[in-house]
Amino acid sequence: MKEAKQMSGFKAVPNGEEKCIWMEAGVIDYKLCNNYYNCSACPFDKAMKQTANKNAEARRQGLEPTGKKAHIVSWQEKMKKRPGLQRECRHALTGRTTFRLCPYEFECHTCEFDQMLEDSWQLQIPARISNIPQVDGFGLPEGHFFHLGHAWARVEHGGRIRIGLDDFAMKVFGAMDSLDLPLTGEEVKFSEVGLAFKREGKEAQALSPLSGVVAAQNYRVTKEPAVIKEQPYSDGWLMVLEPSAMKKDLKNLLYGQESTEWIQAEHQKLVEMVSSVGMTYADGGPIDDVVGNLPDLSWDKLTEEFLRT
Repeated sequence: MKEAKQMSGFKAVPNGEEKCIWMEAGVIDYKLCNNYYNCSACPFDKAMKQTANKNAEARRQGLEPTGKKAHIVSWQEKMKKRPGLQRECRHALTGRTTFRLCPYEFECHTCEFDQMLEDSWQLQIPARISNIPQVDGFGLPEGHFFHLGHAWARVEHGGRIRIGLDDFAMKVFGAMDSLDLPLTGEEVKFSEVGLAFKREGKEAQALSPLSGVVAAQNYRVTKEPAVIKEQPYSDGWLMVLEPSAMKKDLKNLLYGQESTEWIQAEHQKLVEMVSSVGMTYADGGPIDDVVGNLPDLSWDKLTEEFLRT
């Protein structure tokens, strides 16, 4: 878990935020990352590179750069001066992957691992799904596989699998306060805990619908978890997997009419649980945000019954 604060000089990095790589390297005193670690599409990164290259070119010509930005050098140059065990991969520094030392002198264009992560940005844009069919008031899109723990899986280009939590789970647990996803490169396994989320101080874990290695995580929802409830099948996706046993795992998921009948059964189970605490549906339809509207209904029982954890 991240610490509440990270100090740099007299300024603190707010909880949930990350240092820009130029700040991490010590080129500048303070700058937060506001582009979800996507340096290649960051205007600030582009401007800093231009300044660093201009200064470097002046020095190659035997001139000394002048002006307020004369001290700017590339973040790679600064990082190369660190002691060996502090020469951490930029993706580890920005939280995209676990601890990893850089073996390429911070020449990222020569690194296959860097290329894999940069390629993962292509996976950040999910398919747009319109006209999602409703089953007892819960969205259940076609072409999706469903795990009994209410995670969905969709097969995409190249055989990758996009994963999220379904509309039923979001209507039961409501908008999350925080979310803990596995990092890029980490492995998850079918029907084992693949992620966790919190609401009002209570934590729930959800099971992964497939086994595989995380090829991308949705950085937006780690900052704005409310998006998951608002758009569970599009912008609220959680991660993309390179599956290790796709054919086998998909056979163990629900699809088509099976998933329709399952959601109907889950809805009936929810009705009975709501009735057990003395409440009834006002109009026969689904309650939106069961946890928020029915505090007497046990959180542990909801996670056990619907998330299977």
